[in-house]
Amino acid sequence: MNIERREQPHRPRVGSNRPPAPGRYAGNQENRNRFNPGNRSQPAKKSRKPPKPPRRENKIYFIALLPTAEAGKEIIRLKQEFAERYGARYALKVLPHITLQVPFTADPLLERAITAELTEFAASLSPFEVSLNGFGTYPYKEQKILYIQVEKEPAIMDTHRKLMSFLRKEFGFSNMLARDIFNPHITVAFRDLTPEQFEAAWPEYEHRPFRISFKVNNLYFLRHNGTSWEVLHKCRLGGQ
Repeated sequence: MNIERREQPHRPRVGSNRPPAPGRYAGNQENRNRFNPGNRSQPAKKSRKPPKPPRRENKIYFIALLPTAEAGKEIIRLKQEFAERYGARYALKVLPHITLQVPFTADPLLERAITAELTEFAASLSPFEVSLNGFGTYPYKEQKILYIQVEKEPAIMDTHRKLMSFLRKEFGFSNMLARDIFNPHITVAFRDLTPEQFEAAWPEYEHRPFRISFKVNNLYFLRHNGTSWEVLHKCRLGGQ
């Protein structure tokens, strides 16, 4: 099964069907004389090569948890406030989420199989509570990120662990792709967050209180459409 990391997108090779060797004109001697005065030899006809089938592009996917509508509105409000005060707006383009499986590329023909298996996997789990508490960052990364911290409670950590094991077993994900390390969070600002913006904002957010809890009832399978992420399938926890 062809699953690749997003950083190494893979395009499946498309075989080319070679046409049969061109044949010569098969008419009798009289016809050859009619079309070739002076009985000159007829050059071989070139048969047209059949068109190659279009190359199918891989798509980018990831698996996540999404907050409830009420919690999502509060998180979006916070992201808008940050964008207005410090100018980093890119995160507003991304819906609030907690990444369970980082983005990966796959053949679109696998979507049905992944959806079916992921739905069955989600049915084996139970709904659980997620708690957000304060803010965090990755201080040693060159690209600055500010995020809302998700408390590492047993339910969410166990869900991630089981999902990684499932993806390795059922779809051959490598350990580098289905990673054991898990720092659950919801991003507030990243990609266009400059070091100067981060240095100005972090003293305020480092100790700023922010607490929200919400219930998780679904896993979400998402696909990038070339512009933004869209929900491809919602997988119900408990399967009801």
